[in-house]
Amino acid sequence: MIKQLLGFVAAMAVPVLLHAEIVNLGVANIDVRKGSISNQNVNVLNSRTLTGNQDDWSTYIELAPDSNRFVGLFDFKAPQRQGWSKLVVNANTIGEAASVQRWRFQLRDFTNKRWLDIGNNNGASDWLWHGQAMPVGQSISNYINANGRIRIRYFSNNATDVSNLDQLTVALTKPNTGNDQWWQPTPEEKLTWQWQINGNLNTSLDVDMYDVDLFDTSAATIQNLKNDGRIVVCYFSAGTYEGWRDDWATHFPFITGDDYSGSQPPFAGNMADWDERWLDIRRIDLLQDIMSARMDLAVEKGCDAVEPDNMDAYINGAETGINLTAQDQLDYNRWIANLAHSKGLSVGLKNDVEQVAELVGDFDWALNEQCYQYNECDVYDAFTDAGKAVFGVEYQGGPAKFCPYFNAKGFSWLKKSLALNAWRQGCEDF
Repeated sequence: MIKQLLGFVAAMAVPVLLHAEIVNLGVANIDVRKGSISNQNVNVLNSRTLTGNQDDWSTYIELAPDSNRFVGLFDFKAPQRQGWSKLVVNANTIGEAASVQRWRFQLRDFTNKRWLDIGNNNGASDWLWHGQAMPVGQSISNYINANGRIRIRYFSNNATDVSNLDQLTVALTKPNTGNDQWWQPTPEEKLTWQWQINGNLNTSLDVDMYDVDLFDTSAATIQNLKNDGRIVVCYFSAGTYEGWRDDWATHFPFITGDDYSGSQPPFAGNMADWDERWLDIRRIDLLQDIMSARMDLAVEKGCDAVEPDNMDAYINGAETGINLTAQDQLDYNRWIANLAHSKGLSVGLKNDVEQVAELVGDFDWALNEQCYQYNECDVYDAFTDAGKAVFGVEYQGGPAKFCPYFNAKGFSWLKKSLALNAWRQGCEDF
């Protein structure tokens, strides 16, 4: 069903509040301890502008080692020391592959007087831009000193070549309070739910949460569900192109019917036999507008949360035809989660079983398909251990067999048909 289409979106300048939740910081000062840097203004690091092998001298800073290596300290100024729930370092670099020259990012822990390793150029291709999101979700105050300073160290292990830095920003997330708090379900709530993204929506079920199609469900229907006390999650695909969605024509007008034209087509190959293709998730520069618009539509319609689907393109290499890495997927999934939170939306991690442990801090809940069938459910204990709910479905097998297992784990599970229409059997009945 899925073939191929089209990483990493720029953080904003210093400092900007998004929905009173996320503050994005740019570099305030660079202290070069070994080597040298080019003389562009530090403001060029406030956003990511380059992908692939693009080369625009005005948009990045060149970091050159001395006879041994490069060491640079990058300082940021936070508005206050306390009250942050998450810190994410965003970077975009280009240089030699790690096998030739290793570059590392570290974050200063002022409380314990040590450096925390947060990222490196592992997985980066030789002289291709490499975007990274490097999150810290605990003890945030340790990394902000009494004067509000945040310090990042970037350094090489040898003097082989330069590293070019196109972006280096820090995103700080405030705890959710008051009216700005998004939905964060817990296992203890034992929520019942319905997942229907096909057919005429049955709104009469006595469940706590509905997961419905973002495009096909009207704002009036969503409001009626909320008036009945339901949480509404809105489904859309964040990892594939779907030819039947009208918004593609809005954001990519050169796409016409089963073919395309234009100087920068996001597709590879003929579309005649396909209406869905994997996205090249590395190209967040191309995808940011359409994904942001989808989040805005969710807000406009009154959705409490979003379920971005197809968030595991990197394990489908044979189908995608794109050489995606695990880090590409982590970068994209974290970007999607941060984007949802910047809009005040709750967001769930859909499948991507292999990266659950690395993404549990970024998502508010999880949704899985068929983990019982494939003996993969235990990885989701990471979510329940973090106090976050896990929802899921099985398409095969009897609920009398798998429901006691899920009920004991504190997961909210359903038996559904692959059509994902109105029919359901909920594990709350077993």
